[in-house]
Amino acid sequence: FKLLAITLTAISLGSVQAEGLSITESLALTEREIVTSALSRPAWIEAESGRMAHAESIVTETGLMPNPVFSFSRDRLGMTGGDITERSVEVSQTFDLSGRRSLRHEAATQRLDAARFDSRIRRLNTISDARRSFAVTMHHVQIQSALGLWLTRIEQAAAMTAKLAKAGEVSGYDRRRIEREAQTARTRLTLAQADAARSREMLSALSDKKPDEVTRLLGELLPDSTPALEGLQAGLRQRPDLASLLAQAEASEREGQAARRGWIPDLTLGVGQRFLEEPTQSGNGAIVGVSFSIPLFDRSQALQQRSLADQQTLRAEHQMAVAKADAELRGAWQQADELRKAALAYRSESLDDTRGLTAIAQAAYQSSETGLLELLDAYRTELDFSTTALDLALRARLAHIELETLSGVSSYE
Repeated sequence: FKLLAITLTAISLGSVQAEGLSITESLALTEREIVTSALSRPAWIEAESGRMAHAESIVTETGLMPNPVFSFSRDRLGMTGGDITERSVEVSQTFDLSGRRSLRHEAATQRLDAARFDSRIRRLNTISDARRSFAVTMHHVQIQSALGLWLTRIEQAAAMTAKLAKAGEVSGYDRRRIEREAQTARTRLTLAQADAARSREMLSALSDKKPDEVTRLLGELLPDSTPALEGLQAGLRQRPDLASLLAQAEASEREGQAARRGWIPDLTLGVGQRFLEEPTQSGNGAIVGVSFSIPLFDRSQALQQRSLADQQTLRAEHQMAVAKADAELRGAWQQADELRKAALAYRSESLDDTRGLTAIAQAAYQSSETGLLELLDAYRTELDFSTTALDLALRARLAHIELETLSGVSSYE
């Protein structure tokens, strides 16, 4: 009875098709709650805000003018008639006449947009990881429930066989055979419990919840429907990773434009005051200076080459990524749709027949019309049906999650 209670508890934890919310279900976590918790982790938020702050700081940096330069000098010359002292104070400022700073600022802004797209990619991946972990954990719990039910039935049959053995109505082989079957069932249940425990630990880490908080999960493994392929394809080119490549290419183009203006020098203007003291007289006057570099050797040729190479690379990568994404999306849609149909068909066509065979086998064995092997075969057939149905539902769910991730649009955004 203790084992039966444990099995029934496991079944209640893994059940996702109950018609009303029980007390256990009201405390269960849904997929949406897991995703929300995964995106609300303080470390995740801090990492994302840190990346964005870094990109924003580059935009700020490229928009600033260079600092003015203050200089002071004092010269003293020893002369026959007395020392001559010269002091000067000057402030100089460099001005960008070519517009390079403005172009670099635009490039940094484009890279900030790329960083935002990259942040959306990481968000989509986090959502996908949390949803996959949720589905796998639920699958393990339900497999554990099916194995628990299998073990319960075998132990009930073992008790029945023991009574028949005492009455001399079954052979010793049957008694040992069902004991071996019970041992196998216990081992498989133990392995399933270990798998469920491991998946709960992973789900706990992703959602920043304690392991005992993710023991009760509420939801349906099999997706409700497959989204229309046309709608997914329509928004494919706006997928964050593809948009990020274009934003980086635009940034490289702005940097190339700035490099092509490398022949225009920056102008430096300086103003100040100069003081001159001699043994017999002194004086002062204003200083006005103009200076600029002569772009004789370095006219940003290397930066031009690098920006052109980056543009070529990024636009080619974007073109290949679009083609690959479209193919992956169409393949993932077909897989998700077929898996869902297969899971629905298997569940609807096999459930009643399988349960009917089990009931017939139990009644026949109790009335000694069939042997133990037929009863065990019926139990294994129902177990195989249950586990196969769960495996199909999990594959359909994982394919559905991958389809949403490939489309770049999540229902949890």
